[in-house]
Amino acid sequence: MEFRRKLVNFISSFLDDPLHSLACVARRYLYRLWMPARVERLRSLAKEKPFVLQVENTNICNAVCVFCAYPSMQRKKGVMSLPLFEKIVSEYAELGGGALSFTPVVGDALLDPHLVERLRMLERFPSIDQITMTTNGIALERYSDDAVKYLLKSLYCIQVSIGGLDRSTYLSQYGVDRFPETQRGMERLVGLSKEVENSARLTFAFRTDDWKFPLRFRKELASYRRAGVHIGHIWNYDNYSGVVSKDEHPQLVIKENSADKPAACAYPSIHMAVCWDGRITACGCVDFEADKLSIGNAESGTLAEAWSGARHAGILDSFARGKLAPTCRECSAYKPDHTLFAQPYFEQVRPQKPLPLRFYREFWGG
Repeated sequence: MEFRRKLVNFISSFLDDPLHSLACVARRYLYRLWMPARVERLRSLAKEKPFVLQVENTNICNAVCVFCAYPSMQRKKGVMSLPLFEKIVSEYAELGGGALSFTPVVGDALLDPHLVERLRMLERFPSIDQITMTTNGIALERYSDDAVKYLLKSLYCIQVSIGGLDRSTYLSQYGVDRFPETQRGMERLVGLSKEVENSARLTFAFRTDDWKFPLRFRKELASYRRAGVHIGHIWNYDNYSGVVSKDEHPQLVIKENSADKPAACAYPSIHMAVCWDGRITACGCVDFEADKLSIGNAESGTLAEAWSGARHAGILDSFARGKLAPTCRECSAYKPDHTLFAQPYFEQVRPQKPLPLRFYREFWGG
């Protein structure tokens, strides 16, 4: 059954982009023969500054997705203050700037009452040149058309995470009956993007428990693609270091956790996340409590200190030493840095240059 699922996924991807699908297969097996120099170059580059700064403007969410750790989160909920945000982006600009993601560790960025104000503040920092965001889109109805067009103008990528294309699937995955609002928001983004010059690149990232989804809804997905939207789909999920499990959600397919993790994980290698209250974690992917992989605090320290400090270095070195933190040891989201750096779009990565669009579409999202 697992082989059959992988085969169907490959066929679906091949029909959409044959050359890219074949290239992915080739890279998976051949990268060790011709990638060492690139991998070492990118590792050296990543030591200087993060490729992406993840800013959790809020950890409040309006959904309770079964595949997310948000329902289990115990830390206090809040919204990042504007003075703290200004300090963070000023320090990031001093490091050289680059990509900034408003995707929270957990939560939804559109619930931040200061989101537009933050984007206006970022206009003062031209070196921060790729601002992205993943959202479930539910709260988009709170924003006027002018505000939405400003989001489309200011952001490089907007990824909308949605539970399929029918109401029952959405409810089963997102835990709230908000499919109509989300679908209206998606249509609104597509429509308003046509009125904005150099509009944000849109991705609709579908989250289902149905590996046949891209085939069953091929016609509908093709319609979005014709409108310029990139389509993503996930049907098997990471485990948030064991927090998300089949025991509680038997309908989910949970990725198996590998005990073999010899190379540094790509996530702490290329980014760090600043939470709404200033706590900095090396992994905004899995450390949803922001206390397992802590590398500093933006209130009392600097981003440069956190990135080049002993805590961050220790987390990266722990993979080669085989002495992983429990969070890393139990995590099924592990991706070795050399696998990410072997992707063809990373050949284009250079200091002070924007990251390739495919990085966002195939790895980071928003």
